[in-house]
Amino acid sequence: MPAILLGLFGVLVSWMMTLPLHRFKELRPLTPRDVGSEDATATTAAVPIRAVYRQAICPKCHHVCRASDTVPVLSWIRGCPSCGRRFPWTVPLVQVGVPAALVLTWVLLGDSVGNSLADGWVTLPYLWLVLILAAISVVDLRIWLIPYWMPWLGASVGLVLISAVSIGLGDPSQILYALGGAAGAFLLFFLLWLIAPGKLGFGDVRMALLLGMFLAWLHPLLPIYGLLFGSLFGLLMGVVALLTRKDSRFPFGPALALGAMCAIWFHEALLQTLL
Repeated sequence: MPAILLGLFGVLVSWMMTLPLHRFKELRPLTPRDVGSEDATATTAAVPIRAVYRQAICPKCHHVCRASDTVPVLSWIRGCPSCGRRFPWTVPLVQVGVPAALVLTWVLLGDSVGNSLADGWVTLPYLWLVLILAAISVVDLRIWLIPYWMPWLGASVGLVLISAVSIGLGDPSQILYALGGAAGAFLLFFLLWLIAPGKLGFGDVRMALLLGMFLAWLHPLLPIYGLLFGSLFGLLMGVVALLTRKDSRFPFGPALALGAMCAIWFHEALLQTLL
């Protein structure tokens, strides 16, 4: 019953998220975007690219979309209510992915915890993680940018939840593991960003802090698996991009998000093989 209710909650929340996530646009010079040329060189300045929040408008008929236009399932079939143009594939992605991820998190993480009381409390912060990672991933897939405040919001709310649950369950030392994981992951990605700034965006560095905190709270070694899985998913996305677009560049945020969630969902089996 809790899983069913959580799935219904996920359908409602994903519907509420759909329109706001599709209102993010690129703010950049009126030229075709070339990700490889955005960094400054000895002779050219860096191209200013950032995310802005605007109306979600149909590119064909310029209809300003409302929440009622993005009703799950109906909007996938009908598309734009004015001209019938299909909505982007990220609409069904968020409306299917969020409920599925919430239920998976409750079922898989809850079963591994075992204790019914700890079950709900330990899972609660990870349900929040699902929502913030879904938001980051959809925006990053659409415009190859992560709004700077999203990882900070996710980490701030996450730290409050993690602290409250840790103290409530009588194990406040787990907060230190979470902070250590956040600092370690942030430092690693910051160094990678310094070494290869054209290959890794600073939004991914902020995101690493968020993921490191949640992964290390579950187990100090789990960030290793999360980053490993994220790298493998990133490699797969790079291969697909190379085959389809003849260009190996891709948004890294969704790969990191999926890798982290896989590490969380299957952490018990992963840690058993390690220990």
